[in-house]
Amino acid sequence: MKLKHIEIESPLYKAAVAIRKQLFFNYMPNSSDLINDAFEADGIHLVCLVNDVVIGTGRLNIENNTGIISQMAIKTSFQKQGVGAKLLEELINHCKAKKLNKIELSARETALAFYEKFNFKEVGEKYPSKKTGIIHQQMVLNI
Repeated sequence: MKLKHIEIESPLYKAAVAIRKQLFFNYMPNSSDLINDAFEADGIHLVCLVNDVVIGTGRLNIENNTGIISQMAIKTSFQKQGVGAKLLEELINHCKAKKLNKIELSARETALAFYEKFNFKEVGEKYPSKKTGIIHQQMVLNI
């Protein structure tokens, strides 16, 4: 497994988007619009590769000295094998290197325990995602 920062012009970006569409927006006719939100073009995109094939991805945006992690997605056949942890650790380290104050993310309810292992704390009430309706929780890590 190796991690790589990519640009949206990269062929690897298309593979990362395909994973995100499949896991987050499958069968939604507007999936491309949901991917290309206000944060996509300015995002720092990270992929995890096995034999030069994208198996996972995550996105980081920086606003007001805060890192915002989103769109973490791992191919189903590679889940629960440490891929998400590697991606998240790299994104956290990037934020630390930039000397940011905190990291925020919106986690699916099913992923709360995963993020808690990295000391993210729940903030506020759970809510349905505006894009998918799936229940999410805002989480913060002070760094």
